[in-house]
Amino acid sequence: MAEPSKVIHIRNVGHEITEADLLQLLQPFGSVSKLVMLRGKNQALLQMQDIHSSVSALQYYSAVQPSVRGRHVYMQFSSHQELTTDQSSHSRNSDQESEPNRILLATVHHVLYPITVEILHQVFKAYGYVEKIVKFQKSAGFQALIQYQSRHEAVEALAALHGRNIYDGCCQLDIQYSNLSELQVHFNNERTRDFTNPSLPTEQRPRPSQQGFPDPGGLYPFQQPGVCA
Repeated sequence: MAEPSKVIHIRNVGHEITEADLLQLLQPFGSVSKLVMLRGKNQALLQMQDIHSSVSALQYYSAVQPSVRGRHVYMQFSSHQELTTDQSSHSRNSDQESEPNRILLATVHHVLYPITVEILHQVFKAYGYVEKIVKFQKSAGFQALIQYQSRHEAVEALAALHGRNIYDGCCQLDIQYSNLSELQVHFNNERTRDFTNPSLPTEQRPRPSQQGFPDPGGLYPFQQPGVCA
């Protein structure tokens, strides 16, 4: 067995499994810094922010069989201690070509203030019932998946919010449709939230909050629905 590493090796990754699918499995345990899809081998390499996060993930999935789109996947520590290859853009390109869907993938550019699950919920709930939110960090920047109750609500939200700023002059939303059919949320915490199931547990170990940001004051332009910069 390989020694503990920030890099997790995932096997049996079928062609139907996307980057976003794998992020859902691992992001409850910490930030994901890099992800490489090895399509020819049906494998993937995923680098967590620190070894503690990867150890927590593998401990959890040693007791719970991870499954993606009905397929069992298998995880172990990689022999690599660090990934040097830029993460694959395959899934991101696939998402851009996706048909309208009730799940949106939002990338936030020029992030100067912390973007919490609560802030995302406040922004997106103006356009429909938000069922679930999953947020994560990638090399492309801060991203989040937002699941609405209906596709119509997601279409309306994308049309209204794409290109807008969460705060005045920063945190611009770049929104596209995800190709996921359902978000899998196991914890209600600062990274994942299932608003349809408030009884879900929080993560056992607390995660540090975002630091190094000034106090943004009030939200702009979403303090009042329909008011945009």
